[in-house]
Amino acid sequence: MRVVINHDTCQHGGAFADRCLAATIRHPLGHERHCTAEAKEDGRPELTVVLIADGHAHTLVLRTPAEQEIAASEGWLALADSPAM
Repeated sequence: MRVVINHDTCQHGGAFADRCLAATIRHPLGHERHCTAEAKEDGRPELTVVLIADGHAHTLVLRTPAEQEIAASEGWLALADSPAM
């Protein structure tokens, strides 16, 4: 599955945006997504999360449920270390 979250167009910020990101990582299809620009099943077993912030796209590929939980717990910091595209 691939999820694109665009914080450049989302009107939520701060702690709400971080909780929303965590919920989206934990439940990509079962969460009311305010900032999600795209969510699509791509046939791949991993979850690819693309976070757009300040005009840069940060991509994180999560291959296991444990990786998803760690990324959800870290929030934005999980994506901050990923390369900007």
